[in-house]
Amino acid sequence: MNTLRRFYRLSRPFWQDRQQWLAWLMLAAVIGLGLLIVQINVLINSWSKTFYDTLASFDTAGLYGLAGEYALYLGLYVLIYVALDYIRKGLVLRWRQAMTGRLVDAWLGDQAFYRLGLSGEPDNPDQRIAQDVDLMVDLSIELVASLVVNLAQVGAFVVILWNLSGVQTFSLFGESYTVHGYLVWIVLAYTVIGSVVTHLIGKPLHVLNYEREHREADFRASLLRKRDHAEQIALYQGEGVERQQLAQRFRAIADNWRQLMGRERDLSLFTVAYQRFSLIVPVFAALPAFMAKTITLGGLMQIRSAFNAVHDSLSWFIKLYHKLVRWSAALERLDQFERAIEASRQQVIKAPQGSCLCMQGLTLCRPDGSTLLSDLELRVGQGQWLRLAGRSGLGKSTLLRTLQGLWPYCLGDWQLPPGRSLLLPQKPYLPQMSLRGLLAYPQVREVDDRLLIDALGKVGLAGLSGRLQDEAEWERVLSGGEQQRLSLARALLYRPDTLYLDEATSQLDFASARGLLVMLRHELPACTVVGVTHQAGLAELFERTLELEKQPALV
Repeated sequence: MNTLRRFYRLSRPFWQDRQQWLAWLMLAAVIGLGLLIVQINVLINSWSKTFYDTLASFDTAGLYGLAGEYALYLGLYVLIYVALDYIRKGLVLRWRQAMTGRLVDAWLGDQAFYRLGLSGEPDNPDQRIAQDVDLMVDLSIELVASLVVNLAQVGAFVVILWNLSGVQTFSLFGESYTVHGYLVWIVLAYTVIGSVVTHLIGKPLHVLNYEREHREADFRASLLRKRDHAEQIALYQGEGVERQQLAQRFRAIADNWRQLMGRERDLSLFTVAYQRFSLIVPVFAALPAFMAKTITLGGLMQIRSAFNAVHDSLSWFIKLYHKLVRWSAALERLDQFERAIEASRQQVIKAPQGSCLCMQGLTLCRPDGSTLLSDLELRVGQGQWLRLAGRSGLGKSTLLRTLQGLWPYCLGDWQLPPGRSLLLPQKPYLPQMSLRGLLAYPQVREVDDRLLIDALGKVGLAGLSGRLQDEAEWERVLSGGEQQRLSLARALLYRPDTLYLDEATSQLDFASARGLLVMLRHELPACTVVGVTHQAGLAELFERTLELEKQPALV
C-alpha cells in the first residue's frame, strides 16, 4: 500500500493538471489499442479451432483460406502494436518532461538545492531527477496499460475457457462431486500459488534494487568529482588514493550485484519452471475429454490457447515482478527526494526588505544548534562600504550568506536592503558554457556584446574579448586570479544595489585587488558593499569596519 500511496502522490500533479488532456487522450489510445489486440487474440483463438479441425480433415482448400485469414489478423496485430508503442513512448516523454520540470523547479526553488546540502541531503539528487524519473514514468505507463489489457483479456478468455470446460463429475472418498468450469479453477489455483511463491522469493529484490541505484550513482558521482578536481589531484599526485577510493566504490556495486544475481537466480529457477510447466498443464487437464472423444483436436488446441491466455494474463504479477521491484524502488527514492525538498522549505526565512541593511539582536547558529555569532547589531546606509573583520572560522562568510537569505539557522531580527543583491564567493562558479553566458551569469536575458567587452576590459581581461562565443571548461582555462576578475566583471554587468564580497580578490596581488575595488566603487557608486577580506591594505577602501570578535563595536 505504501508503494501505491507514493505512486498517487508523485503522479497526481501531472494527471490532475487540466492542461494534460492530451495525455489522458494518449493513455486512452494506449489502452484502447491494447484492447483491440485482445480482440484479435480472441479471433485467433477461434481461428485455431477451425484450423486444427480443418488440418485433421486434410481439407487443403480450407487451409489456404484460413492461412489468408491468419495473415489478415497478423497484419492488423503488427499495425496496432506499432501504433500502441509509438503513442506510449510519446506519453512517457510528455509525462517525464512535466515531472522533470516540476522536480527541477522544486529543487532550485527557494534555493532548496543549497539547504538540502546543509541538513542531510538525499544521496545523488542528479540521479533521482534524471534516472529515477525516467524509470518511474516508463514503468508506470507500461504497468498500468498492461494491467488493464490483461484484465480485459482475462474477462474475454475466461468465458471461453468456462464454456469449453463443460461439466466434470468426479468421486472423492466415496462422494460424487460436479464441477462447472473446472479448467478455470485449475488456472486460478495454479496462478495464485505461483504469485505467492514468486513474492516470497523475490521480496528482498526491492531493497537490493534500491541499493543498486544508490551505489551506481555514488560511483558515477565519484568519477565526476575526480574529473572536476583533476588539477588538485595531479598536484598532490593523489592517484593512488583516488584509485583506492574508486575501487572501494565499485566493490560496493559488485557486492550488491552478487546479491542481486543470487536472488534473481532463485526467482528465475521458479518462474522459468512455472512458465514452461504452464504450457502443458491445459493439455493434460483436457486430455480426458479428448480421449473420450467429447472434444476434437481443434477443441483441444482451443482449450490450450484459451487456458494459456487466461494464465498469461493472471500471471501479470509474476511476469513483471522484476519490473515491479525496480518501479517501487524508484518511487521510494523520488518520494524521499520530494519530501526532503518540502522539509527544506520550512527552513526558508524571508526577511523583510526596507530602506537599508539592518540587524538587531541577530544570532547565527550552526546546523547542530550551537551558537556561531550572537547579538549582532548593525545598520548600513545605502551606498556605504562595510568590512567584516575577525579571525578565520569566526563566521564572517556565514553572516554574508545569512544577509543574502541563504543560511536558515539564525534568530533575531534583520532587514534586507532594497533592490537586487549579489554575492561573489572566493571561488567563482564557472559552468561549462560560452564566455558570453558566463559573463552574464546569473542574468537570464542576453547582454549586449559591447557591454561584455567593456566589462572585460575594466577587470583586466581584454584578451578574452574575441572569445565570447567560445564554450570551454573555463575553470581549467583560467587561473584563480582570472576567475576572480571575471567574477567582478559579472558584478559590473549585473549592477546590484547590494554587493557581498567574500574574499573575492584573494587570488590577486594587493595592487591588482586594490585597483579593481577602486574601479568597482567608481562604476557602482550607489551600490552598498559588505566585504570580507584578509588582504592588508584593503581596509582603507571601506568606510566602516565591524569587528565581529568585539561585537557590537563598530568603527
